[in-house]
Amino acid sequence: MRISELANLSGCTVETIRFYEAKGILPKPARTSSNYRIYNDKHLEQVTFIRHCRALDISLEEIRLLVSQLYSPKSEELSKAHNIIENHLTAIDQKIEELLKLKQQLEKLHAHCHHDDHENGKCAVIEALKQPE
Repeated sequence: MRISELANLSGCTVETIRFYEAKGILPKPARTSSNYRIYNDKHLEQVTFIRHCRALDISLEEIRLLVSQLYSPKSEELSKAHNIIENHLTAIDQKIEELLKLKQQLEKLHAHCHHDDHENGKCAVIEALKQPE
């Protein structure tokens, strides 16, 4: 299949596929005598794998490591996949904690707002934001 077909089947753009090739995450395809790229089902599987990883916010470097394990897994390196996911879970837990703190701060700030002051040219939210934390 040509690159446009791979793009349509995988839901990626042609530019994204070329980017993955340039980064060495997707193997270079064979070429026709007219120099067109020819992709196969293995390429489609890998692009699908890469897209799934990106949807999970896995970095390109981490994807490179995971892709290397797709077809010839080395038992001593398989735990790296587990570690990558575990690290992402830890990072997400930290982000959730930070977002909950941010939400609390915004709720506290929002509680200062009394629309009746607006007619007097005052806003309790603005006044609260002027204060040091």
